Amino acid sequence: MSGVAMSFAKVSRPASGVEHYFSHLWEMKALRGACPLSPHGVQVGVGTCLTLKLYDHISTLKPDERKAKRKISEFSQEAWERQMFALFDEETARNVIGLESRVHKNDPEKHARRLEKCLEHWDEIQRIVAEELPSSAEIIALMQQLGMATTPEGIGLTRQDAADAFLGSREIRDKYLTSSLLWDLGELEDFVQLLH
Repeated sequence: MSGVAMSFAKVSRPASGVEHYFSHLWEMKALRGACPLSPHGVQVGVGTCLTLKLYDHISTLKPDERKAKRKISEFSQEAWERQMFALFDEETARNVIGLESRVHKNDPEKHARRLEKCLEHWDEIQRIVAEELPSSAEIIALMQQLGMATTPEGIGLTRQDAADAFLGSREIRDKYLTSSLLWDLGELEDFVQLLH
């Protein structure tokens, strides 16, 4: 079904959400020798479990417009750049900062427009999540029956590796992901704590 959806969409988006970004960020870290590397599909499986656990919480989330606006009003470019250098190697951090200078994901006006759309369509987003996504427990049980890893620890990674990958997922491309949605809602840091 994912292949058919990609054919219709003419992009890989139907099969490459944040669950793949966990794997991509771990691969980038592994290239620096900072964590072990597993096959991409195995890492995506773990990323899928993490993503579904996040969606278990998103499904109960009541967006707080004031919190989201406060977070963007408190945004510091300097602190964000320091975070990029903490998450990535120097070259990647500079590329991420360069990407932001072109696409302006952190721009308050762009944030306000995205936030407005999120709030306007929140009930629809929740409905789609409920209809389309299995629970994390369902997928984890299936994967465990197959002897697959379902946690970062199962592939030699730490919870901090998972949290860093989720934070970094929003930054490496101009693509709207689960981490982007949570950033717009002012919830990203709170959700990162769920991965620890």
